Amino acid sequence: MNIKTTAFAAGRHFSADFAGTKIASHTADAFDAALSDAEIIDVATEGFVKHVLVRNFTDALSGVACITKYNAHLLVSEYKARRESELPVLTRWFPAGSVEVEEAMWLHLVLYSREQLEKEGIEIDADWGIVSINAGPTAEITPLGPASQMRNAMGIEQGGNGKPLDPAEYQRGVAYWNQWATVQ
Repeated sequence: MNIKTTAFAAGRHFSADFAGTKIASHTADAFDAALSDAEIIDVATEGFVKHVLVRNFTDALSGVACITKYNAHLLVSEYKARRESELPVLTRWFPAGSVEVEEAMWLHLVLYSREQLEKEGIEIDADWGIVSINAGPTAEITPLGPASQMRNAMGIEQGGNGKPLDPAEYQRGVAYWNQWATVQ
């Protein structure tokens, strides 16, 4: 499988300032090189989106923590956009250091096809481009958060990908993200 990290993902996941899964042990190019030697588990392909898993070969820690009655008061909420051109959506997270995180055993890579990336104005010299890297303790593909699903349904011009909202998948996202929060 021909996979490369997009500039969008590289600018986020390989930056010390990024709030999600951070990778300090590799550059984006070194990550791509190591990925080419890793065993990739192809989990699902839904149109232009592919989900794959790979055992964590980086220094990334798990990007989520379970919400409990003991730590719920530590959650922070804010309307945020990932880029200036996007509409802000409600996000919530635990500040880094406020909760304990586990070692990430797996990396969940979200890939977009070259054709979809071209629609979004992103050039790549691979069949699939990494748009998100999520580190976690299990080989579970976590559902996309409700706010991200809504952003996607709003279309490319609003920072989404144009995928229509699926009510069942939305409910799956609500159930998961009511129990877990990202750690930033």
